[in-house]
Amino acid sequence: MDNPIFIVGLPRSGSTLWLNIFAQNSTIYRLGEMLFLTPWRKDFRYFLKKQVGDLSSEQNVKRMVDLMFSMKLVSGITGSFWYNDIAKVEDLHLKEVIQRRILESDKSLGSLFKILVEEITAFKGYSRFCLKFPVYVNYIPQLIQWYPQCKIVHITRDPRAMAISRTNDPEGTQIRIKKNPRIRSLIRQVMVFFVIFQYIWTSHLHCKYRKYKNYELFHYEALLENPEKVIRRLCEFTEIDFVPEMLQPKEGQASSVTGRKHNGFNRTAASHWRDVISPVEERLITLLTKTSMERFEYDPDKYPALLRD
Repeated sequence: MDNPIFIVGLPRSGSTLWLNIFAQNSTIYRLGEMLFLTPWRKDFRYFLKKQVGDLSSEQNVKRMVDLMFSMKLVSGITGSFWYNDIAKVEDLHLKEVIQRRILESDKSLGSLFKILVEEITAFKGYSRFCLKFPVYVNYIPQLIQWYPQCKIVHITRDPRAMAISRTNDPEGTQIRIKKNPRIRSLIRQVMVFFVIFQYIWTSHLHCKYRKYKNYELFHYEALLENPEKVIRRLCEFTEIDFVPEMLQPKEGQASSVTGRKHNGFNRTAASHWRDVISPVEERLITLLTKTSMERFEYDPDKYPALLRD
């Protein structure tokens, strides 16, 4: 399995939709979100440090594997990959194979990652997988080091849409607001500036990584405006056959603005943010991210039907 497909980008950029497109191709196995190497969040490294310890100990390796298959909510392994792809597998042989391979490996992060995703993919009867957000954008070189022939699909979206989506995220920002209602406005402002910072940072990373032959940037709005054109380009880049079913992805995440889920491609999803953004926020985000949009080759005026519906 030397040519997996990785979907990377910023949170709230439409990653579930892209993953569901690949899931409609019968040659690709869709793995859940992993959060393996993710700054600012409790990722796999946090899990190893707080729950496992030194992997030179066979006892610690067994404890790690037991926790991964335990169905328990454990900090650092809370993504859908850990709950659906690992914990729900009731197969003792698979667990034993994973544990044995880890014990025989050098126990590096790369080895652990490859053992987990490859064994699960093979167990499901596939020879190639697609995975979203296994690592954050700055770890793209590490993915390429682990899988030199992989395909990296970097997805991006209008920064104003991502900022508003983050501030309305029911599983993130809104939880913080409910816990601290008195500083609701401050929390919202902090998240907006955090998204601006991330967008600027990742635009610089894009300029650095676009030299890689196995890296390609895709725009969320372009996908919604002309799905077939973008999906055919996606298939050409990832070297898979285009199938009509990819034009009918299954239901994705609910919109953080409307709370509704949609099958397929909902063109109006690109402009929902306009209904709740304040004039000050829109001017601020546009001003601070204008140069970064240019780095991403992103021009909102290319999608007037989407942004003004």
